[in-house]
Amino acid sequence: MKKQLDYSTHSKPLYAQVYDILVEKLNKGEYRKNDTFPTEAEFQEMFGISRITARRALSELEKEGYVKRSRGVGTLVIRNSKKAYATIHTQVLGASTERVKRKIISITKMVPRDEICEIMKLPKGTMLTRVERVITKGKLPIQYNCFYFPPCIESVSENDLEDSIYLFLETQGLNSNRYTEKLSAVIPSPQEMALLNIDEKTPVLSRRRVDYNKNNEAILYMEGSYLSDYYEYKVNGS
Repeated sequence: MKKQLDYSTHSKPLYAQVYDILVEKLNKGEYRKNDTFPTEAEFQEMFGISRITARRALSELEKEGYVKRSRGVGTLVIRNSKKAYATIHTQVLGASTERVKRKIISITKMVPRDEICEIMKLPKGTMLTRVERVITKGKLPIQYNCFYFPPCIESVSENDLEDSIYLFLETQGLNSNRYTEKLSAVIPSPQEMALLNIDEKTPVLSRRRVDYNKNNEAILYMEGSYLSDYYEYKVNGS
């Protein structure tokens, strides 16, 4: 029997609704520690959702420390209540009526700066795939990102990145187990000034993030530049 989800215009995304339902079940003890969690296919049947939606809900549960997914083992419950954690995210400020859009501006095979190879623990001169993206609010560019994928990702297309970049990584067998992040206020580079339509007097929030798998291997490196007037950075701890 399929669980009823809210498909109305202003409802939460389906993955978030599924996540909430599963958290409630975990908190009630319907799934106990060390239990084998249902599969993506079982959640598809249970909720009448797509595989991508089921995978996203499970990814959120894993990110919050409820479950752990392993190849050949499946998904195990590792706790029934949320672990102590700190979540950090950027939030776009201003009127929600202005549509936020993501636009891929380039996908390139290239040899990155030595610094990036060092950060990703790769030999200097390693060929990587770089994806450049701009986010706009209305017609105004407010964010610029560069993503560097590891050598095992041999090709990336715009279609691959229509949804979350992390969902794409998961389809390639790469799951983020932890990450490190650095923030700083910087003077924009000439490229950032051109892409964000600003001058050198406009500081930007620089964000550098490295995601690692369970083997402590870098699976993604991101450099982001955010217009501080349009973002706030939140840290939630518990």
